Order: sequence, then structure tokens, then C-alpha cells
Amino acid sequence: MHRCCPRSLFVVATALAVLAGCAPTAMGPMVMRLGPGDPSKRLGQLGVRTGPRLSAPIAGSQPNLSPGDRFRGDDASFSTQQWGMAFDAAMTWPLTERLHLHTGLQGEFFLPLPIPGYGLYAGTSYYVGSERLGLAPALALRGASDFGIGNPRGGPGNMFGAEASCAFTFQPEKDVSLGFIPFFAWHTVGSSGMSDSSVYYGGALAARFSWGWLDNVELSGGFGRVTMDNGASWNVPIVGVRGGR
Repeated sequence: MHRCCPRSLFVVATALAVLAGCAPTAMGPMVMRLGPGDPSKRLGQLGVRTGPRLSAPIAGSQPNLSPGDRFRGDDASFSTQQWGMAFDAAMTWPLTERLHLHTGLQGEFFLPLPIPGYGLYAGTSYYVGSERLGLAPALALRGASDFGIGNPRGGPGNMFGAEASCAFTFQPEKDVSLGFIPFFAWHTVGSSGMSDSSVYYGGALAARFSWGWLDNVELSGGFGRVTMDNGASWNVPIVGVRGGR
């Protein structure tokens, strides 16, 4: 019997990943600083977060698409043509006691690999308040692309944008943080040789706590809305889970 070598399996898996490629997800809010943080320690996090595929209205208006591939807006808020899940690897770097730098890398969730699109984001936050109660305004930049790979979900697409947010936080006890984070983002989006701009705004509730060997587990959920300059708009459910040390 012929046996398949690991290299062949990798080639097949990669090919399947390319065929199932996805337009990049606009995770939001990008920066969620829940409390003052430790000024002497970096915080690494890994998890999954959701958001809109901003190129969906452009890609979903192209001719010769099947009904399931067309943009449907609020009629299909959870459709993976316009809403996606992305792996989120984030790192927070304390610059001073109040000023922190936030960086992150995303890869689309569809297995077997984090497949296109990929993205990077970076921002800063400044904490104002006491150890128990405060707020942390933040600014961030984001860029992501699926590199023009054909027939992805919601694409092909690429985006570049900026986001402003402000976390209102409360620490009821040691190692427990709660927060509400409203945000507003602007993006320029390209797809299928066309371009557009969008605003993505909303808010998320978040909780962070220690659990076992993890210094923090972070849960988030909320609601957003996208409005494109071409008139398309749709609701966006926000869900996220991350953990780290």
C-alpha cells in the first residue's frame, strides 16, 4: 500500500487553505486596556476575535456570483462572507506606568492554517485614574490583506485604517478587571480593482481574570456597525476570547 509522506500532507493542506482563503477580518476594538496594568511586565495574549470583512460589499456585488456569495447586509449578520473570526496574537509593552504600546498579528481562523488574510496592528494607550477605577484612551493603526488570492470569503480584499477607543475600567478585586470599550474606526478598502472607505463603530464589554497558570483570561462581547461610502451597511456581532501571561 502506498503511504503518504508528511511533506505531501503539508502540500495538500496548504492547497486546501489557499482554496478556502478569506478576506481579512477587522477585529475591534483593537486595543482593550482593562486597568492600569503592570508597568514592569509585558503581557502576551493569544486567542480568537471576530469582526466584519470590510471588502464584502464590493466583492459581493460582482457579476456571476452565486446567491450565497452575494452581500446580504443585516439579513445575514453571521454570514462568513461578511463576518469572520481571526486568530489574534497580541503583545502589550509598558513604556511608562501610564503609557503602553500595543502590537498584534492576525490570521484568519479557517483551518488547517491561519490563512490569508493576514494583518498587523499597533497602537498606544494612556491610563488615567486609580488602581481600581479609571479610563484608558487609545489610538491604533491597522493593515491587512489576503494578497489577492482568488475566490476567498468576502474578498479578495485589503484594508488600512485607524481606530480611536476608550476603555472605562473597574477592578472590583485583585486580578479581576471589567470594562466597557466604545470605539470608532475608519478604513480604506480595496477589492476586485475597486476601492471604498468605511467607518466601523460600536462597543464591547470585556472581563479579564486569572485562571490557573494563565495570568489572564479575557472574554469580550458586543456590537458594531459598518457603514461604507457606497451606501452599504450592516450589523456586526463582536465576540472574543484570549489568554496569556
